[in-house]
Amino acid sequence: MKKILFIISGSISAYKSLDLLKDLQNKDYGIEVILTNSGQKFITPLSLSSLINKNIHIDIFSEKKNNYMKHINLSRDSDLIVVSPASANIIAKLANGYADDLASTTLAAANKKIFIVPAMNKQMWENPANKKNIKVLKKRGVKIIGPASGKLACGEIGMGRMEDIKIIKTEIENYLNSKNKLSGKKILITAGPTIEEIDPIRYISNFSSGKQGFAIAEKAHDYGAETILITGPTNIEPPEVNKVIKIESAEQMYNESIRICYEHKTLDIAFLTAAVSDWKINKFKKKYKKNENIFKKIKFIENKDILKTISNLKKNRPKIVCGFAAETNSLIKNAREKLLNKNCDLIFANKITPQFNPMGNDINQISIVGKNKQEKLVKMSKKRIAEKIIKVASSYLN
Repeated sequence: MKKILFIISGSISAYKSLDLLKDLQNKDYGIEVILTNSGQKFITPLSLSSLINKNIHIDIFSEKKNNYMKHINLSRDSDLIVVSPASANIIAKLANGYADDLASTTLAAANKKIFIVPAMNKQMWENPANKKNIKVLKKRGVKIIGPASGKLACGEIGMGRMEDIKIIKTEIENYLNSKNKLSGKKILITAGPTIEEIDPIRYISNFSSGKQGFAIAEKAHDYGAETILITGPTNIEPPEVNKVIKIESAEQMYNESIRICYEHKTLDIAFLTAAVSDWKINKFKKKYKKNENIFKKIKFIENKDILKTISNLKKNRPKIVCGFAAETNSLIKNAREKLLNKNCDLIFANKITPQFNPMGNDINQISIVGKNKQEKLVKMSKKRIAEKIIKVASSYLN
């Protein structure tokens, strides 16, 4: 039986945790609950203990004598710790190492994966101190679920709503059911755009946000794989993985990707998600002026093809190499041609239209193309797409 430790802090959304606990209880998960002092202002220990048919943990000093190390035992006995809802206060405590009650002491002593489900006023969520704390927690590998945007309890509208119960439940179940699914596997992901400098001020690039590659990297790491992420410049924080390598140009991404293949020798899967610039420019040492007729001096130089090079490595080729294609027309035809020309194992292709552009979007729609496979997925979140992509690619390892 998988065990979950819930920590319920002081938020008007605390009542929603009752529905979440009930759903998980019905799935036969082992549940323990810590209710903070401020959490008791919104729901009672009796309602929680009645729901899960056991005592609720409240005060580190009121525990039974034989449970005097409860803050240690609660963490060690759990497969996952979920703080839901997570107030700005408990987020600050966790980020800064405060341990002045049972909840914060347990979190400080935790050696398990922690999920945080924020719920607060929009200004509290946007507060620079809170943003800093969230950034710190993400870097430590804490998973942040939400918050959602909408009407808040205070009457204002914006970010800060506790995420939908169904989404929280799905994240919990996906983690617990897939934990160690890819244990022992080594996976490389490239993500984001590359930039090619024209002069010290200007460059050419593309609209890639890195979101799909980051979602794949996050999911691969959650599944227990040794995960290496090479990312171009993006506006979002990379997920928790074993190693993050930040680059700017296509040449840098090429060099790092080849180095990782040779360094690790037996990569299981390479997801080459990055939108790599096809061309670079003969860089100018100083800023050019409009009247210099610079276009006559610009020379485009073709970049090395990362996907083709890795797919055709004679030594240290990853077992499965996956390419990605964004097309405006003839999606399947172009994807299949790319599959054959590059000699990779799978292509995940998406179509760019005036009605829908996945670049920078949280939603994606892809078609999966293999030598003997073709499947079109419906539109869904990039995180769900990541699950599908990993499932398909890992099936080729068997």
